[in-house]
Amino acid sequence: MITVFLWAFPLSFGFFKLLDATVGLRVSPEEEVKGLDFGEHSMTSYPIFDEFQKKQEEIIEELDRVRELSLLHDIGQSMHTLNLDEILELILKGVARGIGFDRARLYLLDEEKNQLVCKVAVGVERDKIQDISLPYDPEDNMVSRAIKERRPFIVEDAGRDPRVNRGVINFLDVKSFAVVPLLSRDKVLGGIAADNLMSETVITEKKLQSLMIFANQAALALENALMYEELRAFSNQLEEGVKRATAELEDTQRQLFQSEKLAALGKLSAGIAHEIRNPLTSIKILIHSLVDEMATTASREKDLAVIETEIERVNKIIKQFLDFARPRPPSLELRDVRKVLEETIALVVYEMEAQGVLLKREDDPALPPVPMDGEQMKQVFLNLLLNAIQAMPQGGKLKVATAVQSHSGGTRGSPIVIITFKDSGEGIAEEIQSRIFEPFFSTKEEGIGLGLPIAQRIIEEHRGKIRLESTLGKGTTFYITLPLK
Repeated sequence: MITVFLWAFPLSFGFFKLLDATVGLRVSPEEEVKGLDFGEHSMTSYPIFDEFQKKQEEIIEELDRVRELSLLHDIGQSMHTLNLDEILELILKGVARGIGFDRARLYLLDEEKNQLVCKVAVGVERDKIQDISLPYDPEDNMVSRAIKERRPFIVEDAGRDPRVNRGVINFLDVKSFAVVPLLSRDKVLGGIAADNLMSETVITEKKLQSLMIFANQAALALENALMYEELRAFSNQLEEGVKRATAELEDTQRQLFQSEKLAALGKLSAGIAHEIRNPLTSIKILIHSLVDEMATTASREKDLAVIETEIERVNKIIKQFLDFARPRPPSLELRDVRKVLEETIALVVYEMEAQGVLLKREDDPALPPVPMDGEQMKQVFLNLLLNAIQAMPQGGKLKVATAVQSHSGGTRGSPIVIITFKDSGEGIAEEIQSRIFEPFFSTKEEGIGLGLPIAQRIIEEHRGKIRLESTLGKGTTFYITLPLK
């Protein structure tokens, strides 16, 4: 008995394992429920159970239907995202897992090219998707026909149906398939094609209905995602346009900034010529003294020292004007306001003398260094000085003062420096004062109206303020406040 067992059991175990792995030992669960008589002979051994079995099949079918719709509902509820790629993946997930198709392809309509482009697919190699596109023509393919006629189709034999695109059928080896349109609010979005290549399960009308119901729900989510993509693309274009416009505006502003400098330099050309002409005249006279045979060695050395001093004076004048005209990015560093004012006033000395303007300085001896861009601040001071000089065509008095104030606006806070430019000129009308800092607003025929706006921008970039007080016939006072920290 032991010998027979040791021989029969392993042999039988291996045989049945092989049989189970190849042919199979059990029938499908569906056939088990129906009974093997029905599965083998298409009839039952006990007719009394026929009606019961039909009811059982209907219940099982309805349960499958409920399970299918429940899964589709869950997938549909998750379509709250506005990401287009996520929506497309969720739609095909619903077609494959929810309804039970082996493969599915989603086409979106490209209106410019008049084509249906396959965006995503299930059961198809990702590399193949890029090569799948259909012309938007109902005579060429079933997806276009479903969209044009706004209804679903089942193609039972794709190889013999003349309505089917032959290229896609051969490319994907499609035997039978279902197709539904993706329509939302009378707008064509695309279509879905699905088939059962692996399982070869017959596509029923109920499957087609489920596919159509899900496609209608998916189309709404897809339209929202497409609209969001369009808005995002428009937003990106708008942002790029704003960036370009901002860059162009900054470039224009730099050019205007430089133009205002050049305009100021043009007004000072006479002063430049006057300042340079004096040392050049002295140098010319001293050169004649050097070549004089009667001159002594001591006198020549003295003349050479004077020539060197005058040359240094010319270099200093040229350097001041070049530093003023040379554009560069703002750079804050601690500077002595009094020294910056002196360098700027030196540029307009000739203008003041020629016009009979008397300058008065009042400086606080305890004035500390102030963080500023010296060259930009020179432009502010120069603009205010020139405006004051031009406001006194018959001559007058110009007072430039500096002072330290421990608080601002009557409240305790960080100390500030106040720089005052007060002239005894014609004054500014009250109705014009509110517009004095507007770009391109000018009361002068030759003015371009950028001096004060640029000055205001420079002061504000220094975290300071500029304001004016003026009365017609009594003059104008500009106040500049700059923080010490």
